[in-house]
Amino acid sequence: MPNDDNPLLQAHHLPPFARIQARHFSPALDQIIAESRTRVAEIIKTQAPFPTWDDLVLAMDDIHARLKGFGYVLERLTLTRTGPDWTQASLDCSERLHAYQRSLTQHRELFQRFQQLANSQIARHFTPARKRTLEKILRQFRQNGLAHSAQPDLESLTLRIQGARTLFQEHLHEANKAWHQGFDDEAQLSGLPASFKQRMAEQAREAGRKGWRLTLNEESFRIVSRYADNPLLRKRMYIAFSTRASDQGPQAGVFDNGEVLAQLLRDRHQHATLLGYSNYAHMALEPEQAESPEQVLSFLRGQLAQQRSVFVRDTEQLKAYATTQGLRDLQPWDYQYLAEKLRRQTTGVSEQAASAWFELESTFSQLLLMARDLFGVSIVERQDEATWHPDVRLFEVREWDELIGYLYFDPLEKANQDGFPNTTTLRNRRITAEGRPRYPVAVLHGWLPRGSGKDPVLLDHRQLRILFHEFGHCLHHLLSQAQYRNISGIAELSRDTAEFAGVLFEQWCFSKPCLIRVSKHHQTEEPLPDDIADQLLVYLDTQTSWDTAAILRDALFDMELHRSHGDGRTAQQVFDQVSADVGHLPVWPSERWPNGLDYLVTGYGAGIYAYAWSRELAKTVFQRFKRDGLFNRKTGQALRETIFGPGDSRPLTESIQAFLGNR
Repeated sequence: MPNDDNPLLQAHHLPPFARIQARHFSPALDQIIAESRTRVAEIIKTQAPFPTWDDLVLAMDDIHARLKGFGYVLERLTLTRTGPDWTQASLDCSERLHAYQRSLTQHRELFQRFQQLANSQIARHFTPARKRTLEKILRQFRQNGLAHSAQPDLESLTLRIQGARTLFQEHLHEANKAWHQGFDDEAQLSGLPASFKQRMAEQAREAGRKGWRLTLNEESFRIVSRYADNPLLRKRMYIAFSTRASDQGPQAGVFDNGEVLAQLLRDRHQHATLLGYSNYAHMALEPEQAESPEQVLSFLRGQLAQQRSVFVRDTEQLKAYATTQGLRDLQPWDYQYLAEKLRRQTTGVSEQAASAWFELESTFSQLLLMARDLFGVSIVERQDEATWHPDVRLFEVREWDELIGYLYFDPLEKANQDGFPNTTTLRNRRITAEGRPRYPVAVLHGWLPRGSGKDPVLLDHRQLRILFHEFGHCLHHLLSQAQYRNISGIAELSRDTAEFAGVLFEQWCFSKPCLIRVSKHHQTEEPLPDDIADQLLVYLDTQTSWDTAAILRDALFDMELHRSHGDGRTAQQVFDQVSADVGHLPVWPSERWPNGLDYLVTGYGAGIYAYAWSRELAKTVFQRFKRDGLFNRKTGQALRETIFGPGDSRPLTESIQAFLGNR
């Protein structure tokens, strides 16, 4: 096949997904790598005496951006298209691509050229954005061992760490698939939402069975724990979920992540110490806003201390309510169920009932209008460009009728796949050496449950927050004004900075004007009534301590686990100690929560704290919107200019100070 006919090798603003076939990938990668090698050799040669910004930094940016774009298209299509050709394309290209990308970050001569530039006289006069970009590039080289003699050991460790992360996720996926429960009697499903039961019925039909089929994932665990009247069902679900991929529970020892996690921790610790860090937590925090593991632990313990009185209050309320329900000896699978019943009794409303006003399509449309009002941008759907899946929609982001970026909206869960809500990036904003803009591309993966049949997708408040959270990430990426790839995209931000925009946008979900604005009943098309909005806000503030305690427990565990490696404790022993220190949460002796905590292998190792950390910053920033008006254009523009615009060219705390002082 001539390369001229290969869509992956043709210039395009957006990938031509409809034209790309599995057979295109391997020859395209051959040519891309060959051209990149030639270009890198040329850069090394020509930049030897006097490296320059355009011919070194921006030239390498072009290479990295092309490789990343290819990798994104490969991943998206091989995840969503099935068949032996697509499996082979992934096998042929994924590791080869990643190996070449790693080689560029371990290239000693490239490292020397970047060091030359950083040490040059001209670099002293660089803008803060250029200095920050160079600093990040050099840190990546150093963390790949180029400033140390142990580079071969580090390369081996890097591959082992990636393999352990992949195996951990595979075990979790297999453990989820292996567990299911069938039901012939609908009475056993009493209390479960009708929409959830409809999905269970569809799953049963897909499996060739009658009745209802319950599968294992985070959403089913949440729904069953909260709503199932059947205590035996709640118990089975609790035990299955809390022992996933472990030596306990219904699949004990079959997909055990215990040794996988132990090996991952050993390799991460060795990797960090070879680079001169005292532990992995110190290394992971180097690019973060937080200065040290000790500072993070102090912050989290402070948060925990502030919540102690709430823990006591909620426990007393729940136990008193349990007594009225004839329950005195509460089991771990009773707490969320009773807390939900208490919320409904106290407020007269429920999340499920309120979801009738938050249909996905209309809510998302209102979210786009919020972006228009706050930031002066229009987000308009494009239906003339194919995407990688029928569920996925494409939007253009425009300002003053000029294109500034693209947004792909991928809202729904995928059959037979594990996943979680997240935002990915196909391209970062950057300006080429020729002065041409490359527009950012963000992808919102909502991973929301599908509607059943012709029923619309209705969002409960947690799902509404997910939508707002991921949209905040997308806007952070799309509204950056940073000129350089290494500081413009959200994937380039520190973890505690990256979570800020998502957590900030969640704050709107707890305000009455916003809830009413984005609501429209899926049958009557009426907005959420004032009284129900008031009830819902009280509901959302009732018995919240269980979720708060779980977040703080996981964050403390994650940081302590990576900080204290080598003290002789297993991951489970660290977890048990942290859980005892946090208290409040019920405990079942066979629980093995660390074995199923996917945050440990999805980029959040020593970083789970970022949610609690960024939430405090987000609450401070949101106070200005509460004073000025939730949809105030001037305040929105200030947020865009001071926080979103600079990207990672300066610390988040400096950007927030600029925003708070810009009044």
